[in-house]
Amino acid sequence: MIKKYPRLVDLFKVFFLLTIVYAIFIFYLSSQSDVASHFGFLKKQYIREFLAIFEILELDIVDKLSSIIYSNYDKILHFGLYVGFGALLYLTMYYSHSSFLRKYAAVFAFVIGVLYAISDEIIHQSFVSGRVVSILDLVADITGIALAVVIMSMIFMILGFMKH
Repeated sequence: MIKKYPRLVDLFKVFFLLTIVYAIFIFYLSSQSDVASHFGFLKKQYIREFLAIFEILELDIVDKLSSIIYSNYDKILHFGLYVGFGALLYLTMYYSHSSFLRKYAAVFAFVIGVLYAISDEIIHQSFVSGRVVSILDLVADITGIALAVVIMSMIFMILGFMKH
């Protein structure tokens, strides 16, 4: 009989704490009237200067892609932030002590993530001066959550098959 050793760290508590901190970070960012002015690395001009390298190298496909990225800068930030949030939500549910939450980790992570995105984008940002409610931002948020949940589900499914 194989002896199971208890984990030194309760992964549910770790991921739960990380998820809460991440949600607070998103809330903080959406409370700012101009996120780019507070975080220099997020400024559009720096992204454009970086992407200009590809123009010098005469890589047309990359140049076209860089134009798309530059013009959709805000949506890409929303998408990226919510991919991280969705992954943390999934891990929190997956390592929960409740077998029900573990079984439906993808569903719970997606629903909680979408509800948070709606509350942040529609309710919270409507009270922040200099911010506007954007359905396209919400679509980017939900798409990020969905992608994270699908990828995390696939990873854990593959890991489950590898165990057997």
